[in-house]
Amino acid sequence: MAKYIGVFATACLTRRQLQELFVRLSQPGEVRCEKAYAGLVAGVLVGVFQAPSREALEAFFQQNGMVAENLWRIDLESQDGELASV
Repeated sequence: MAKYIGVFATACLTRRQLQELFVRLSQPGEVRCEKAYAGLVAGVLVGVFQAPSREALEAFFQQNGMVAENLWRIDLESQDGELASV
């Protein structure tokens, strides 16, 4: 399954709303958020997602009321100082 990194604006969300969003995003399913980071002052969320395709991921975002400012497919990642295919 492919990995993606997405960046989203969250300026209007409270901490409680972010928590509820994180719970929804991490539910088991075809698309899943592996990890999410939020900057409360900057009003931004960065998430690492697993999805079978970009189309499935975009449908997942639409289902959850999310619009990605940026979205990248990840092909390589570092593991213990080595570069590995995702």
